[in-house]
Amino acid sequence: MSKLDKFMQNQGRGQFDFEVFKSIYDSDSRIKQLVTNFDKDKIELKQSEVDDVEGLPGNPGAPDKGISTAAKNATDLSDKL
Repeated sequence: MSKLDKFMQNQGRGQFDFEVFKSIYDSDSRIKQLVTNFDKDKIELKQSEVDDVEGLPGNPGAPDKGISTAAKNATDLSDKL
């Protein structure tokens, strides 16, 4: 957040802090579409469309550790050779 504040001040946009960002986030749906998470220290931006589905409870597109483990077991041939 401090780097963003410095950038905004260098652009002549004034002080930029958590409260300012939260206000903008709450009022502008375009910002909500770009941000996955934020707190007083950092803002996490979406890297791809996958960010929209990963990690959401009950979401069929969310990663499943069981599937990952099964895939690793299926491709591990070290004991079978």
